[in-house]
Amino acid sequence: MVKKLLFFSLFVLQILVAPALADSYDYARIFDVAFKTMTQKDLYKALNESIVQQKNPLTQSQLVFLLKKNPEYIAILEDTTAKLAKTQSESPEAYAAYLKEVKTQLKTVVQTPRFAEQLAKYESPSQPLTMDLPGGSPGFRGMRLFINHPHLKTINGKTRTLPGDDLRKVVVDFITGAEQEIWYNVFDFDLKVIADALKNQHTKKGVKVTGGIDAGTINTRPEVKAIFDDLATLEGESFKTVAVKSVGLNHQKIILRDPFGPKAAVLFLSGNFTQSCIGPEGDLVNLPPEKRNEFSIPNANHALMILGTLPAQATKAELKKTLEYKIRGQSQYPISGSYKIMGEKKGPNEEASYIVLSFSPNGGEGDVNKSIFVPLIQNSKGPIEAVHFAFSSKQIQSALIERAARDMSEKGQFDFRSVGDTPFAMREWSAFLLLSGLKKDLPSGKYLTDGEAPILQALGAAGVTDLQNKIRTAPAIYGERHFRLEDGTAVKTTSKIHHKVFIFPEDSTAVLGTSFNPSENAENNNEQIVIVKDAAIVEQARGLFGYLYQQSARSVTQEANKRNLKALPSPDETVGDESLERDQ
Repeated sequence: MVKKLLFFSLFVLQILVAPALADSYDYARIFDVAFKTMTQKDLYKALNESIVQQKNPLTQSQLVFLLKKNPEYIAILEDTTAKLAKTQSESPEAYAAYLKEVKTQLKTVVQTPRFAEQLAKYESPSQPLTMDLPGGSPGFRGMRLFINHPHLKTINGKTRTLPGDDLRKVVVDFITGAEQEIWYNVFDFDLKVIADALKNQHTKKGVKVTGGIDAGTINTRPEVKAIFDDLATLEGESFKTVAVKSVGLNHQKIILRDPFGPKAAVLFLSGNFTQSCIGPEGDLVNLPPEKRNEFSIPNANHALMILGTLPAQATKAELKKTLEYKIRGQSQYPISGSYKIMGEKKGPNEEASYIVLSFSPNGGEGDVNKSIFVPLIQNSKGPIEAVHFAFSSKQIQSALIERAARDMSEKGQFDFRSVGDTPFAMREWSAFLLLSGLKKDLPSGKYLTDGEAPILQALGAAGVTDLQNKIRTAPAIYGERHFRLEDGTAVKTTSKIHHKVFIFPEDSTAVLGTSFNPSENAENNNEQIVIVKDAAIVEQARGLFGYLYQQSARSVTQEANKRNLKALPSPDETVGDESLERDQ
């Protein structure tokens, strides 16, 4: 043991006097070392105690940054985490002795001018780490946005309505493009055509497949259990399907391919691998086309495809935590920070597009709503457009109210427009309801004007009246419908607004491809968060929003007035709380 400690001390001393090496771009190795360092709790604690420059715990993105800039420490941390695990299994005394030596060396290494200078450049833990490639090459080659319902597009000054995309086909085509490996993680999965595509790509092309499905959904939906059992027939080293036991919901909707190959790409979806979410025929898929009705449509969803190795590598590193290391909940997931990846410049005088990726639990500084969404709203300018399935975050609501007060002071108007899924928009916790200056009296089920609503203080009565008209419920075609066929058979269709979208047109920025409903409950879930800065993609997103907004005939306030005329709450009030969401 003494010889090992002496060798470690001499190794560190040699590095301290040696010149710094060039940046490392071996992100896969760096992500792995950072994860193992942060999940070795005593080592992570010692590292934070050694860093006196900041009060908050070091995020994973900060540690990745430090290792990228100081690649000579990658091997040391690999060796250290392995030896800590070994001595811990040997005896408490051996572990304590080695940990003591590690703490001493950490202070020697970390408390140097070089580290202080590097951390100073990383202004705050909430600042995204910019992942780049040698020579300044772009980290991704391009993006495509797919929308599964009609959407608007302006062509030569004329606004046209384009048909929706087939997201089921988008997923299958994405899978068949893989040549090396596929990783995916979804909440819900009942589409056999996607399961067959995964199996075929493995058996016919030798593609390695690793995937996850929420264990709770497998246990409660026979259709999902059938898919899971079908995939399990190929279970082996190169084909794995994990029943993910999450503390919250395993709510991600991600699939990636070939992170180190020319076809590297990630597909981030707002919808699951289910007929209800992405099947173009909707719930009546088993009926002949001529017998389906206009209400047999999928949930309103979209998918964002990002081409390039860095988004795929960053996402794979995150999925490995869930699917390979099988960690659970905020107590086990490291505080991950976020990652900024630059795209190509489209012109010499144009700013390059970029994306920001983060994942929960413990996204950003450990709180996605506070450290990612709130700054985005606070720092934005101009209009805000939103389309959400469930929106309950008090922190985001407060940020919007602050923006409202600021905009009223500076411009005399708060330009916010939204479309929400009707049942959730009318719940007592709904931010759409509260931003309308309303509250729900639970004993009576009645909706009341809230004379003390914060939005009223920010906008005044006239401003709130204007805002109420712009906070809308879903178009009439979305909802639950019951029918009888010609033979008397009873059938039901259900469709939802399932997007999780914020758009900031003036900043050419949008939240897209995100599984995270802006709520407190989502902090406990496995989720992906994607922020896009790209004028063309954001213009497409505006077409997504514009169509739904145009088709919506009723505001939240009008819906509340309608419900107040009824003696009992509407049937859709039986929808469970979002913490129990099972969003097929």
